[in-house]
Amino acid sequence: MNPMDTFNPDEPCRLHDGLNNDFIEWNPEWAAHYREYSFNQDEGVISWDGALLDGWVPM
Repeated sequence: MNPMDTFNPDEPCRLHDGLNNDFIEWNPEWAAHYREYSFNQDEGVISWDGALLDGWVPM
């Protein structure tokens, strides 16, 4: 899995939600919302829309 500091919200991918241990298929249309409302929850973990994103993989 790639670290969240290399995540590009403008590109499709699969994000890992560590809270639910599940993958979210990322839609680049959500990029503006992500930029406005996400924040660093912990080292390498981004909180966004009820998820704790801790990594991503390409589609």
